[in-house]
Amino acid sequence: MKIIELASSASRPVYAVGDVHGMAGLLEVLLATIDEDADKSGAKPRIVFLGDIVDRGPESRRAMELVHGTLQQREGSQLILGNHDYLFREALNNHLGDLALDHWVSGLGGKATLRSYTHRMPGWAGELPDMLLPRYAHHLALLNQAADMVLVNGYCLVHAGIDPKRPLAEQSEDDLREIREDFLDAPEPLEKVVVHGHTITDSELPEIHSNRIAIDTGAYRTGRLSAVVIAGNSEPRFLYVSHSD
Repeated sequence: MKIIELASSASRPVYAVGDVHGMAGLLEVLLATIDEDADKSGAKPRIVFLGDIVDRGPESRRAMELVHGTLQQREGSQLILGNHDYLFREALNNHLGDLALDHWVSGLGGKATLRSYTHRMPGWAGELPDMLLPRYAHHLALLNQAADMVLVNGYCLVHAGIDPKRPLAEQSEDDLREIREDFLDAPEPLEKVVVHGHTITDSELPEIHSNRIAIDTGAYRTGRLSAVVIAGNSEPRFLYVSHSD
């Protein structure tokens, strides 16, 4: 498990971005909105992507390029590996068999990801790295270097959530990427307030709960992409952009 620790302050705020799912146009607008927001106070923003950059939406390749550029240009920014990113990473590393590749492509939105990279679907799992890596090896490097958890002051940033019965240092990577009900329904205080995506909020807006902050607002379905701003001891606040903006 790869854990990154960041310190947030008014001058170095952290902007945590929810699930992108191939909606590169929304991501581009949100990144510009983050820069405008930070410029108001002269702050130098760091951006943490909570994962699921790819699948479902039409522009996964461009979304990955935007994330790569952001991490190159904004010191201290991080990508957290989502469950969809994990499958894409495993496919590029040639760690998926044909059945697992077919499940990702046919059932989990991977077809939209591959169509954003190439006009031809792979005939078998081992063909995919040869098709994509000559041009997009930097995307695989981005996924291979992704974090599982980012700690920021009193907050724990992950993709899906945590097992509430285990300390943060003892979480499993599978839970961090995929947990739902056991985490979402947990009433008790947690070691830190957990900031997460993975499960689209009921309101389709960012939500603050007693022990967690949920910012997956279903970009590919609702046309709304959200971020939460963590700046020192200030109360968290939200930014979001939508197709109607």
